Amino acid sequence: MSLVEGQRRGRHAAQLGRFAAAFATSSFTVFALAGLFGLAAAHVLTSHARLAIACAVFSVALLLDAYSVRHRTWCPVTMHRETPRNIQLRSGARRTAVAWGVDTGLVFTTYRMTSISWALLALTVTGYAPWWIGIGYAAGFLVPVLLGTSVLRLRADRSDGTGLAVTLARYPQAARVACFAALAAAVGLTASALVS
Repeated sequence: MSLVEGQRRGRHAAQLGRFAAAFATSSFTVFALAGLFGLAAAHVLTSHARLAIACAVFSVALLLDAYSVRHRTWCPVTMHRETPRNIQLRSGARRTAVAWGVDTGLVFTTYRMTSISWALLALTVTGYAPWWIGIGYAAGFLVPVLLGTSVLRLRADRSDGTGLAVTLARYPQAARVACFAALAAAVGLTASALVS
């Protein structure tokens, strides 16, 4: 689904703004709700127990991503669905941008290339990550999307705004390996903190 294909810059910016606002609101809400459980968990679990859980969460996520890298596939525990494409025909471009943003920002409702999203959500539920981490999650997703469809669009002089999408589609394994490396570092850091 493309929100920007064949659109003028003003309309392109408005569609991306709607998508970004919906995504940020959705992800913030999911992580804030998970954070409510995390606040309770922080009172029940010791900091050492939460650190052990964090190490376990990162280790499981690392195994899931190892599977994804080896088999060149999506995260095995993610839902294999995306926002319905016919929503644009039924509801128009504005509502589609909002629906797509909300759906994608929910963390668990659409395809995920890596298990990092799930790990972050689990860490929030256990009280190891703060309730407001959804803001960082949204920024980590939206900054590359907005740069790739706006700034890089202008540099590449592509009228459809899909330069970054085409590049990522050609080299998806590079993104998987980068996420795998990030999880490996997280496992190493939490394990070293547990030992010390």
